[in-house]
Amino acid sequence: MKNYSYFQMRAFLYPREEQQTAECKLYELESLWFCTQKSVKRRLKQFGEAGKLIYAPGKGRGNPSQIVFYKPFQQEIEDAVKQLVQRDQLEEVILLLQLPIPKTWIANVSQEIQSLFGIQSSGQPRDVLRTARTRELTTLDPLHTSITFETFIIYQLGDTLVTYNQEQDTVIPHIAHNWESDNEGKTWTFYLRKGVRFHNQHLLTSEDVRYTLDRFKTSSSPHSWLVEDIDQIECLSPFTIRFKLFKPNALFPRFLSFHNLVILPVNEPFDENKWIGTGPFQIKKRTDNLLVLQAFDNYFLTRPILDEIEIYRVPIETTHSAMYEVQNHNETITTYQHKQDIEVGFRFLSFNFKRNTIVHNAAFREAIYHLMDVRKLWKDLGRSNLQEASSYFFWKSKHQTKDIQRVQSLLEEAGYQGELITVYTLDKQNCVEEAEWVKQEARKFGLHLDVKVYSISDYYDPSLEEADLLMMGEVASMDHHLSFLGAFLNKALIFNRFLSNAHLENLNVYFEKIKQATDWQTRECWINEVECYIRQENLFLYLNHPIKSRIFHPMIKDIQFDSFGFVDFRKLWIK
Repeated sequence: MKNYSYFQMRAFLYPREEQQTAECKLYELESLWFCTQKSVKRRLKQFGEAGKLIYAPGKGRGNPSQIVFYKPFQQEIEDAVKQLVQRDQLEEVILLLQLPIPKTWIANVSQEIQSLFGIQSSGQPRDVLRTARTRELTTLDPLHTSITFETFIIYQLGDTLVTYNQEQDTVIPHIAHNWESDNEGKTWTFYLRKGVRFHNQHLLTSEDVRYTLDRFKTSSSPHSWLVEDIDQIECLSPFTIRFKLFKPNALFPRFLSFHNLVILPVNEPFDENKWIGTGPFQIKKRTDNLLVLQAFDNYFLTRPILDEIEIYRVPIETTHSAMYEVQNHNETITTYQHKQDIEVGFRFLSFNFKRNTIVHNAAFREAIYHLMDVRKLWKDLGRSNLQEASSYFFWKSKHQTKDIQRVQSLLEEAGYQGELITVYTLDKQNCVEEAEWVKQEARKFGLHLDVKVYSISDYYDPSLEEADLLMMGEVASMDHHLSFLGAFLNKALIFNRFLSNAHLENLNVYFEKIKQATDWQTRECWINEVECYIRQENLFLYLNHPIKSRIFHPMIKDIQFDSFGFVDFRKLWIK
């Protein structure tokens, strides 16, 4: 971006700026720009000649230099954003707004930024969808990712052997066109389609399938639960593969539909920035602020109608809901489609049983249960549309009776002595508000909570396990039963990290029953048993079911939702 180094300097000096004047030493700018002192002086001279500033070198050795700017910094930021918007240079806008500038300035230009997500004319007959995210991507390696958005992107880039059909509650052919098992459900044979190509034009065979699953079996993946029942993998032919299991698993084909088990090529080492798969889209460009997905013309099923998807990283202050806009049209349309859905999943307050603290005491957990009155929280914070949770599934949830009068006696029964309890919460405004509300309510009973925030990029970091309590959310894929299992068996997720080994062993008895069940009703019964055990022991507290809001341009058609509540890019088209 032209003049980016100038804006870097202004952002760096702004905290010490008075009346558009700031003092600094040249070595500071050397560090900021990663250049020599000679280059620093040359840049300052160029900025002066461009009418941006007056530079006065410090008199005497060690004395600071003085820089006087002609315009207020906020005005320069807003003017630059407007010029970039006019030139349709959204990536440069995002780069500028990553600088440490006041959040109110970003809000002031949010309307201009969002206009770039409106209808633009590219001059080319291509359908381009623009959407936004408010954080940096973590890993896109299927071996490790457990965050919903990254998992969703992976499934745009790759394909699994089979896919789950929610209406029929069964798996249907995908890369594998057929399969069969023995009577016990211990041996499964899959027959692969011919002519399936990876993005590097390599033809998919059974060796690629074996390579992909061996990658999970031979590494420390949090998703190892998906392949732990596999004893042997045999490539009977280029298009026939057989799995022999240690024990029966009626859900095994559904395990193979799990998004992380997309098939990778055996002939090329995995590179998450290059990302070779068989999916309907391939990575065209990836930077810290932009991910561009391009349609794969040789996709083995129907090619996507969209040609490209541009996913920008924007400051959270510029947008308040998920926006899906289109490019390549010059009409102005103001009637947008608004969609709201209750997500399958829930927000929760988790107790960390891996730490030797008072959370092991059942009376203490019950005290937190009565203290954590979601209805009161919603009322006190002035919120509406509460979907109270008492289950993973919103259609099962019922009101939970809370008795605030019991909190004091339960804390005394637990032997609470005033020790500080650490509560971790996501660095989103509504999450921080909730944690602070709990802190204030707890203080009324002499319960001392220390609120700390973390970002989603910290999710895999072991430091998260220093929390005594943690507020988080869990969202389901289209396969609700498989997602329910994964919530506890995925080693990267909070329940597996926070529950005690004894709790996990008790739960695993139910999980094995679920895996062996051959019908939906039986699985539902065992899932109900799991949730009864969780509520009886207060292993974690159910809070609420999130409501997801989305805004769609009216030209976007066939809006369907995929796993984790994301829009199915494979089926979207622009009228």
